[in-house]
Amino acid sequence: MQSSYAAFFITKVSAVLISLAASTASAQLLWSEEFNEGPVPDESVWSYDLGASGWGNNELQEYTKDTNNVRVEDGHLVISVLKGTDGQGQLAFTSGRIRTQDKFTFKYGTIEARIKIPDLENGLWPAFWTLGNSFGSIGWPASGELDIMEMGIYQAIVNGTVNRHVGSAAHWEFNGGHSMYSGSYTTSEPLDDNFHIFRMDWTPASVSTFIDGKAIWTMAISESSCAQCTELHEPHFIILNIAVGGDYPQISNPADISAPIPADMLVDYVRVYDNGFTELAGSAITNTVAPTSPRHSGSWYSSDQDGHGFAVEFGEDPGGNPLAVVYWYIYDDLGNPIFLVGSGSPDGNMVDINFKSPLGMKFGEFDSTTVVREPGGTGHFMFSDENNGTFSYTPSEFTITNWGHSAIESLPIEKLFAIPFKAPTGTAKP
Repeated sequence: MQSSYAAFFITKVSAVLISLAASTASAQLLWSEEFNEGPVPDESVWSYDLGASGWGNNELQEYTKDTNNVRVEDGHLVISVLKGTDGQGQLAFTSGRIRTQDKFTFKYGTIEARIKIPDLENGLWPAFWTLGNSFGSIGWPASGELDIMEMGIYQAIVNGTVNRHVGSAAHWEFNGGHSMYSGSYTTSEPLDDNFHIFRMDWTPASVSTFIDGKAIWTMAISESSCAQCTELHEPHFIILNIAVGGDYPQISNPADISAPIPADMLVDYVRVYDNGFTELAGSAITNTVAPTSPRHSGSWYSSDQDGHGFAVEFGEDPGGNPLAVVYWYIYDDLGNPIFLVGSGSPDGNMVDINFKSPLGMKFGEFDSTTVVREPGGTGHFMFSDENNGTFSYTPSEFTITNWGHSAIESLPIEKLFAIPFKAPTGTAKP
């Protein structure tokens, strides 16, 4: 960069437009599982947890991959709890638990699932949650855990609200032990009547969960709020399951499970949206280039070019349509700054910008009576990720005549810096 005020200019532009990016941060769908094809979950995305080990919570069920317990049917994932007997003729239960470990992970973002729970009274324990993808190597709680939805807790059984009480929690390692932060929300109507949307918003600053748009809890996870929460800043994978009995409902005797069985949990979809910080990984998306989003906003430049730079902002126009706004600054032969401004509609990981050249504009001044917005040509941005891309440019006749910039073909550009928007904060326990 040749000019300090050029950087100042970008900073001011970002500050003005950052509220637009923040207000639409969850609008960009990055990944979804719609469960439209069966008869089993897509094995390129989902794996099974199997066995009857109690799963660390003294649970009573055995997890299987039998289609009687886990299947895709009529556009839904179906996880079924069945009742039977074990090899000794004792009452036993089977269920299903699937996960995206290594195949699909995300770090930060907005994730939601549309789920219909069964009647839980009493002893069923459905959950929609995440574990740190390092779980296989370092274990729990060092891997971290985020519970978006779990239901069936003992206190709700006691209160007669088991089908209305939704719990959320975060778990992490603290001073060599286990720490957690949790909250709950009790709805006015039972949730086993129909499908409901369970959502989590996860940013570097906080985690918030919701049931049908109603807040369950918010936890601050920034270093200043939760110094040992590093596992809540690592990639996580998704888990969907129904447990039977165990510590959560405080039922250890199979004969005390009174919930109607067979019992089905139906999942219509799971979707992950970008919230300005989202990172996706895993074998299921290795060849996927994430579309443009507020995460691509910031100051961009080419390290091989002096006197060029872009202030780029992604958001939405007043009608709710995706919008990119770009300020391009360069210098003429005398070292005077030239600013072009333009906008365009993003298309995947690309956006075309129709620039205008404000003839007569001077830095720090704008007189609408003297500035003429002449056609400035078309810029084409293609992003390989949120920090790298290329820029191409087709000049207009006006720009060729007046300041002589030639066409640009696939100039490598990189993000110099970005100004993150403020995320909601909450209160964390140590």
